[in-house]
Amino acid sequence: MQRPHCGVRAEHDDLLPGIHGGNCLAHRLLQVGLDVDDVDVVVLPEAAVDETEIDELEAVLDRHGVVQVMAGVRQRSPGPGRYPCNWVHTGVNPRLRKGAGPPGDPVRQWFHIRQNKHHRWSLDESQIYQYHLAGALHPHVRWWEAMEVPPRSLQFVSVGEEITIVSLVCQDLAESDEIANVIRAVGPTVVFTVLLDGPQLTSRWAARYASVFADDPGSVVLTLTSFGMAQRSQPPGREASPIVALLKDADQGFREIPLEPGAQAVLLTASGSRAIRRTADLRRPVDTGTHYFGASVHQIHASEAGSNSSSADAEATSPPVLDVDDLTVLTGWAEAVAETLAHAPERVPALVADARPGAAWRSELGVADPSPQLNTAIQSLDEVIQGAASPDDVASFDAVLAASRDDRVGEEPLGELVRGVLRATLEQLRSRQAGANQS
Repeated sequence: MQRPHCGVRAEHDDLLPGIHGGNCLAHRLLQVGLDVDDVDVVVLPEAAVDETEIDELEAVLDRHGVVQVMAGVRQRSPGPGRYPCNWVHTGVNPRLRKGAGPPGDPVRQWFHIRQNKHHRWSLDESQIYQYHLAGALHPHVRWWEAMEVPPRSLQFVSVGEEITIVSLVCQDLAESDEIANVIRAVGPTVVFTVLLDGPQLTSRWAARYASVFADDPGSVVLTLTSFGMAQRSQPPGREASPIVALLKDADQGFREIPLEPGAQAVLLTASGSRAIRRTADLRRPVDTGTHYFGASVHQIHASEAGSNSSSADAEATSPPVLDVDDLTVLTGWAEAVAETLAHAPERVPALVADARPGAAWRSELGVADPSPQLNTAIQSLDEVIQGAASPDDVASFDAVLAASRDDRVGEEPLGELVRGVLRATLEQLRSRQAGANQS
């Protein structure tokens, strides 16, 4: 089956947080000349990538400056009597920003986030005939997906304060359970749903359930299925449909997205504007959200020239310098530093001290000390701030921002990561301040 790809381009410079038979297609898709400078996010449908292909895929995307990938992952049975898992993999570029790294930059493992699928699909007689599977599956048997069902959990990826993304797998979109309640409570900016399903028509089930999150809490919902499954789906009296994706938002309604003949991928571009975030607990509304609108669609055709595959794709990758949990904590402290620099810079040293092990508030609230690696990252954060301070005064917002932008020859990966996180939070705050001054 051919697997459609969806590249999503957003208007942000810094982001915080399968290719069957090799990655030639990934090379070619990302080398096509378009009316955009780069691709931010690559999305692949359910079961598109074997779990063994993730590192190689991310290495290709890294060299082309992609910042994030979301891909449905398939797994072989881990052993006799055990079912495989089905999940959507989110990988975030270790530089936390878009754009290809310098030549010769060491290959580092991306930050990995896993969203498990919680509900099995099943096929009844009518569906077996609809997808022309009777040659492999007996129509009089109800077939269930042989999949491990793990405890339910939900992973949200926050891009600074402005964008929150959640990914779901197929049937999970249709279930009205505690997971759906959490999504409505958070109100993410975008809900990505990867599917192994028929065409994504407004008349089918995915559209009905996409409306639930698009209408309340107002998320943009994108569903994406395999082109092969869309072509297999031919109910009696109907032709095969090329509609592989469906976009739904509260303002512009549904948009069916086809994969046109000869195309291997679809590129979506969208504009973003500030959105007001409101709560029901009497907190003052703030304009720290982002609303996407006006998506345009480009059909992408692979180059005939080949992939120009590089031996760098096969290099062993070094593990991430922080795990995802520590990165999340570090980002939270960096955001606190940014706000404090903007409003009370003299209090930054006390704030950084509170981030360290042994702070009084930790024992009072029962919060564990940071891990040794996270403590080293906080020390690096403090060094950037202190290095920006003048001998007789505290560091200013502008001075710390300038220090976070300075490239340092021979800098350790952890120090580079810390500066990237700090730079992103400072730049996002500065951007919000500039927008507020103009309005």
